[in-house]
Amino acid sequence: MFHFCHTNELDELNYSKTCAHYKRGQILFQEGSKPIGLYCINSGKIKIYKYASDGKEQIIRIAKPGDFIGYCSLISSIRYPVSAAALEDSSVCMIPKATITEMFRHNEQFSEGLIGLLCSTITNSYERMADLSYKPVKGRLAEALLLLRETYTSTENPDGIINITREDLASLVGTVKETAIRVLKEFKEDGFLVTNKSKIIIKDPKGLARISHLYD
Repeated sequence: MFHFCHTNELDELNYSKTCAHYKRGQILFQEGSKPIGLYCINSGKIKIYKYASDGKEQIIRIAKPGDFIGYCSLISSIRYPVSAAALEDSSVCMIPKATITEMFRHNEQFSEGLIGLLCSTITNSYERMADLSYKPVKGRLAEALLLLRETYTSTENPDGIINITREDLASLVGTVKETAIRVLKEFKEDGFLVTNKSKIIIKDPKGLARISHLYD
């Protein structure tokens, strides 16, 4: 979104932003706290999650380098409805709320871009809710693995090797760890993937895609 910014706005962004390194598991913000700025992921992965009524963690999405988080609450001026924590060691910049608010009011292209990002997030949330409601675990896990492969693919990791704990994978899919492990074993036996401790290497993405679309 920042390519819509004018030179003076970019100067203000660089002056006001703060960058921090977060260790795996370290929290960026918690559900119920007030938004203080816009978070930009420089490196690593950040999980956006919420606790269900039974106390179980449900991962909403995983943010990768180049992604923004915290913008929904920032735009609407409401407390965070979710929490964010480092899924792995990560570097994150935070632009203060006052700076973003000023740009939102005076830069039409920037505000349109931010609103477009918000609308896209809402649409993706609707699709995810539908998947959790109608797709069985096998279909959800196949879809999640394909999305994770895309998320983890980078110049340093061209094969998109996924590095995620089984607890976090189960939380992302909306199931228990034991079920996630069982289905992963089935996928491994079918030749769709191989595993090495917490790492998952997808060998047959088309096969996983067939399973995912089987329940659409």
